[in-house]
Amino acid sequence: MKTVKIQHIFWSTVFVLLLFGCSNDEKGSQEQAKTVERLDPNSSPLYAATAEAQAKDFTVTLVNGESFTLSDYRGEVVLLNIWATWCAPCREETPQLVDLYNEYKDDGLLVLGVSIDEQRVSVVKPFMDEYGVNYPTVIDKGTIMDKYGPTMGIPTTYIIGKEGSLRYFAVGPVTKKEIEPRIQKLLNEGERTS
Repeated sequence: MKTVKIQHIFWSTVFVLLLFGCSNDEKGSQEQAKTVERLDPNSSPLYAATAEAQAKDFTVTLVNGESFTLSDYRGEVVLLNIWATWCAPCREETPQLVDLYNEYKDDGLLVLGVSIDEQRVSVVKPFMDEYGVNYPTVIDKGTIMDKYGPTMGIPTTYIIGKEGSLRYFAVGPVTKKEIEPRIQKLLNEGERTS
């Protein structure tokens, strides 16, 4: 168990550095590797972006056949969750994401599920039905992973603020208790200025 936790911390740190870049400045390096205050010890750590990083735009076709372009949701908080049906932690996390979406969708939260299942709709649709997934979901054919990958594991979650910049991310399952206060804060703030 200890080895798994050390590996998780190692890969999470590598992921932070890859996502937000390396810095020769000692202070910058320390800031990049910090997690935000943990609210739930059962959740994977949540990392805050330490610099402005615009979320990379994409257009995909959702499971329901509709087109989805990320930049169309500027002004909303977007929780982008990369997952797979065979991933046990994803199965544990999904009901909490459904609850968050149902509770905050009218306040401006959008959850986008990004399945990486190779069996495509034959496994994703039954999973969505079983777990009551009613938020937009895409089966990624590489479009999103080309922009947000490679991930160090799944589930991986990105939280994008109203202004379109990456605000938080986590590698591993996150809990509602861990991310809800962050979502509430982002929903209540206006455009972030530097």
